[in-house]
Amino acid sequence: MRARAKASHAAAPAVPRTSAARHAKAGVPPAGVPSAGDLPAVVPPAGDLPAGDLPEEEFDFSQPFEVDLGRAAVIAEGLRESGFPLCTADVVISELARPGDERGVIGRFAADQLERAGWRP
Repeated sequence: MRARAKASHAAAPAVPRTSAARHAKAGVPPAGVPSAGDLPAVVPPAGDLPAGDLPEEEFDFSQPFEVDLGRAAVIAEGLRESGFPLCTADVVISELARPGDERGVIGRFAADQLERAGWRP
């Protein structure tokens, strides 16, 4: 009898019986939540940009450059997980300090990842 009483408590639902999501209409935001059409545009027109916010020239990732230790550590961690167990942030930094034609796999990979992420020095 005692085991039966414990079992009834263990079978309690994990989700509340009333859910706002269950009662909401599909495609209609809840009251008080603005829709995408009500939100202001995030990017101002090109003529309104201050001079300091103009897009920079394309950066040449094949030239030697420096990267901060934190970014190099993230890249090194990804490389370690991908089969380069001895890769460290210092290795990534030293590879990126070489010209593109002198870089090894690690340096080429790191430069490619930074370029894809839109990173600029």
